[in-house]
Amino acid sequence: MSSGYRAALFDLFGTLLVFDITTLPEIVIDGRRMPSTSEAWGPLVEETLPGVGIVAFARAVMEVSAELDRARRASAIEFPSRERFRRALARVGCSAGEADELAPLFARAHMRCIVGATRFPDEHARVLAQVSARGPVAVVTNFDDTATAFDILARHGILGLVGSVVVSEAVGLRKPHGALVRIALRDLGVAPADAIMIGDHLTEDVGAASAAGVDAVWIDSHGTGIATDVPAPRYVVRRLPEVLPIIA
Repeated sequence: MSSGYRAALFDLFGTLLVFDITTLPEIVIDGRRMPSTSEAWGPLVEETLPGVGIVAFARAVMEVSAELDRARRASAIEFPSRERFRRALARVGCSAGEADELAPLFARAHMRCIVGATRFPDEHARVLAQVSARGPVAVVTNFDDTATAFDILARHGILGLVGSVVVSEAVGLRKPHGALVRIALRDLGVAPADAIMIGDHLTEDVGAASAAGVDAVWIDSHGTGIATDVPAPRYVVRRLPEVLPIIA
């Protein structure tokens, strides 16, 4: 790779992959229509939560998701998908034992929908192919289910092109914590100065790279510009293919 970089670290969602929410069915909660995976786990509600109803459980999932998102941002700790459903099940009246048993079933159904909603654009595939042909590549992603992350990578033919996959759920921490980037560097056997991180999230991706002493490319897809209260990326592009002149 040019510019002195021997390795490239890619964020997954929003960078390599696109999440297409239009593929998800909608649910109406408190007058608001929104995409949801409830179609996948709805039968489980009817089977295991008599008298609760899909809308009531979906509302509990939304409330818990918002709470966990705030906790993630404050602590950089990752909570697995099953924890979201465990807390939602407890909120609608399940005992601790019932919630522990049912949560993985709900999480698995939810994740099947997530897998189906991911897209790997052709132009992104070409970028990854060119970069991986020139040096080692890692995927470093914030995601709350490690097994599903690997399923997604395999589904899109990405897994065979990368030398390291670091998922926040497996680590227990999430970007912008620098631990995820440092794990990827160790897996690839490269020093921080020899790698570059590419991601679409200014706080998480650029922040994690900065914490680990790695240069970053930020994909400013909406043209919002760099905020002043976060680490600045070394490079800014608008689309993923624009990273090729920088790293390949």
